[in-house]
Amino acid sequence: MNLTAHTRAAAVLARTLELPWRPGSVGESARVEQGALGGRPAAIVRPRTPPPWPTVLFVNGATPDGRAHPGVLRFAGSLARSGYAVYVPDLPGIASGELSPQTLEAGVECAIEATDDPGTRDGRVGLVGVSIGGTLALLVAATPELARRISVVAAVAPYTDLERVMMLATTGVYPGADGNEAYAVPPSLPLGLARSLLAALTQTADVRALRSMVARLDPTASDPLRPLRESPCRSLGDAAARTQALLLNRDPSRFPDLYSALPADLLREVRSLSPLRSAKRLAAPVEIATAPRDKYFPLAESLALQRATANVRITVTAALSHATPRMSMRDVRALLQLHGFFARSLAAAAPSRLGAAAHRDVAPGA
Repeated sequence: MNLTAHTRAAAVLARTLELPWRPGSVGESARVEQGALGGRPAAIVRPRTPPPWPTVLFVNGATPDGRAHPGVLRFAGSLARSGYAVYVPDLPGIASGELSPQTLEAGVECAIEATDDPGTRDGRVGLVGVSIGGTLALLVAATPELARRISVVAAVAPYTDLERVMMLATTGVYPGADGNEAYAVPPSLPLGLARSLLAALTQTADVRALRSMVARLDPTASDPLRPLRESPCRSLGDAAARTQALLLNRDPSRFPDLYSALPADLLREVRSLSPLRSAKRLAAPVEIATAPRDKYFPLAESLALQRATANVRITVTAALSHATPRMSMRDVRALLQLHGFFARSLAAAAPSRLGAAAHRDVAPGA
């Protein structure tokens, strides 16, 4: 990997962590515009240098601020100052933790438009995503029409198998290789799951009514689904009733039967929203960074993807708190690990023979 990649990574990491030090060789200005991408509102951040630029599509995680989140804009600005054009679209559902077929469709449309932009170098775009945004980046990269137009996927703490995450979110138990493991997750995860599954169902009148009720639940509550658990919807058709039963279940032993009883079309959507199922179609190098014990998605989710395809490298670092980098000079090694993740991702996102070779020369998972 060349010195430029390391310098850019240091600059991006320093600005993301809001450190007072900045590498002096990296540009200090960028143009921020509010526009559209794939028919969706988007923040567009471009360098002051002439095009074409290496281009990144950034997909945030669940945050009500979406593209306006200060940390998101700070990260996009740091990339632009390092010479990258950055698109940050507001994709349907993401802000509230919902990942649905509609979200994926919109993500694909945004990526296609970004690769078609005349300012995009070589017609290829890097995908950077955080949490469920990282999962979406993996899904978009595996889409057949885009597979060869993606330079890199850099995902922070994604999930890869929605079935396992469904069990985790509803029962607090993760089905690992060594058996079920108790794994406490934030209460917002089951609510995000409920919104995602209901968005994937055929939108009949009863599904819309249940979806409306779930939309009003408080994501900051200690148990957001409690009101629905105490007063479940009664006048539901078969598909909505089976989905509600799974969402309200807390018994791990009942999960397999409840999952199998879900409507066939919903099970197909669950598989389509699981990057593990499309791993063989990932042509671009994949960089994943995650905490040793992420508060939402276990490390096993990333390891499963690495076992499924050869071009995945995982960085496990204590410098991450789920999707947020954190600074601690007491753990310089963790910070250097995160720097390596940034450097490799940025090198691959700027298409060059050197950048591609640098990724191939490192064994996956090293």
